[in-house]
This record gives sequence, C-alpha cells and structure tokens, in this order.
Amino acid sequence: MNNENIEDLDISWLEEFEQIDNEYNIYYTEDLSFIKIHYIYINEDNEIEKVSEEKIFLKNNGFLQKEELLRIIKHNSFLNQIKYSLLSILKFNINLEPIHLKTFLKNKKPDVGANFLTSIKNLDTIKFDKSITLFHDINEILILFRKKNMNSINSINNEKNGYKHRHTKKNYINSTSKKMTKKRT
Repeated sequence: MNNENIEDLDISWLEEFEQIDNEYNIYYTEDLSFIKIHYIYINEDNEIEKVSEEKIFLKNNGFLQKEELLRIIKHNSFLNQIKYSLLSILKFNINLEPIHLKTFLKNKKPDVGANFLTSIKNLDTIKFDKSITLFHDINEILILFRKKNMNSINSINNEKNGYKHRHTKKNYINSTSKKMTKKRT
C-alpha cells in the first residue's frame, strides 16, 4: 500500500467507536484519587451538633495512609475550642462491578447498599476498592466524634489547679488469689 491508499481508508468507524466508548467511561472501574470525609460531632445527649465535609486527594490512589488519617483525626478533634474524642470511623466504598450495575439499580430492598458501609476497627491505612467512575463522589469516610465528658475534664483541670476531688476507682488484681479488689482514691 502506498501513502495515497492509506489516506483514502475509511476510518470513520474508529472515530465513532471512540466517541461511543467515551460516553461509557463513567461506567468503568478505577482507583479513587480523592475521597470526601464527613466529620460528625455528637454531644453528651447523643445529638448531632455539627456535620462538616472535606474533600481530600489521596497520595496513593485507593489508599488513605495511616499518617494522613491520624493527622485528620487530630486536626478535627476540636470544635469551637471544645475537645471531642474519636467515637467511630466508617468507610463507604461502592465497589460494584459495572456488569452488576443494572441489577443493583433495579433492586428494591431497603438495605441494598448496606454491604458498602464498613466499620474501621484499627487506625491504620484504609484501602478503597476500585469504584465505578460515576460513583467516585459518593465514596467517603465518616468520622464520628463525641464531646468529652465535662466531669472528667473538670476533675483533671481541678487537679492541675491544686484541687484533688477525683473519685475514680482503681482495680487491683491479687496475683495469688486472682481476686479483684477496688480502692477509692
């Protein structure tokens, strides 16, 4: 074949295929490059005081590194100069394969997405499975904080100021009798 014959080739089918393929790109699975983090602050009465959101870009696609997670928790454990303690971390990761998308969308069960939500038990690197590009904005981490008990904070502050009004129980285990005794301080 010479150059004139190559230029005369009909490649319109290739351009049409690329156009159709581009329309379906949002249905392919890819590693996550970012996630949303929702911070939920709960008061002593188990009521939600505030919810805030942050979008972070992952240093390694599909992984929220342990160091980054610890930094995020430490940085967001204060709200209006009040200390909150970490209550729970939840990961929502839609790791549905494109072939199952139609079945998933037609499912009428109320708990259809329950298996996408998992509790994070250890403060370690969190791995996200690949997700359909269309769902990347939905994958997230939920970090729940609970307001620290004011009585324990006040007793610590009083002790620092020279007052000793703590009434905590200490448990002692006697190694010979295996009995536990309590001592008030």
